[in-house]
Amino acid sequence: MPRYKLVALTTPLPGRENDYHEWYNTKHLPELVNKFGMNGAQRYELVAKLIGNDANPYLAIYDIECDDPMALLGAIGKATAAGELTQSDASDMASCYTALFTELGEPVLPA
Repeated sequence: MPRYKLVALTTPLPGRENDYHEWYNTKHLPELVNKFGMNGAQRYELVAKLIGNDANPYLAIYDIECDDPMALLGAIGKATAAGELTQSDASDMASCYTALFTELGEPVLPA
């Protein structure tokens, strides 16, 4: 089955950092992983910027295996619109970036 990475780069609203992290860690990640059969998800915090100009300090990576990724994204959209996923008003939606990637080539491992 094809494997994908759904990535989200996000920023909390000023003064709402605690609400944002609480929602992301206890609601958002578990709901997406469990409701849509994802293999897992993990969050990361920016340590150093090497190149580029994206200002989002937080990254979430969701591990997905499915035959129809567009159907999965559609199901997530429908669940969101139907109020089946917990929403947060603590995230800066104007700055977020979300994208779906498929594997390209084999992993490079140490020799």
